[in-house]
Amino acid sequence: MEDSDLKNNKTSKRSITIIIIILLLISLVAGIYLIFFNKNINNTGRDLRTDGVVEESDSEIDSENSFTQANQDEDGDIEHNLKLTIISPEEEYFQKGQARMYNALVEGNGKYATTIKCMWKFYIDENNGEYLYQEQEGSGILAGESKEVCGFTSTFIEKRGKLRVELTMTVYDATNENLETIVADREYVVN
Repeated sequence: MEDSDLKNNKTSKRSITIIIIILLLISLVAGIYLIFFNKNINNTGRDLRTDGVVEESDSEIDSENSFTQANQDEDGDIEHNLKLTIISPEEEYFQKGQARMYNALVEGNGKYATTIKCMWKFYIDENNGEYLYQEQEGSGILAGESKEVCGFTSTFIEKRGKLRVELTMTVYDATNENLETIVADREYVVN
């Protein structure tokens, strides 16, 4: 009797194992289908399975165009007048070696949503003429009407004197073509 109970127990364990393996295989096949065959819509909005256009809802289209429509003048041209201002450090005086956050604000962008490159140049005058002391390069994304850009923190100003900070921001398109370059500068005193 014990032999028959043992055989039944082994058979039921084997059946449960087979059912679990079958369920795992079905889940795997379903997952592969969802990952590979359900993502046939490319970035242009065309469904590659039917070669038809996928319809977008009106709310999606309205949200994409709301920024553009709000910044168009009567002729339909997008208003655009980039202005760059160094907004940080705010204080006119600071100590040498003191950590400072350098940051700029760009305003008037009604046109671009693209890459920018920032070139900070620091000129020091120790009462014997101004010279280039340090350069700092950075990059970012320009999108929206006004945005803080080109920020970084540093303690590299180790000399006393008059400090002139110059920022050149260049806007690039996707092919790295220079679309626009603007410059801002600000003066400080390092004690």
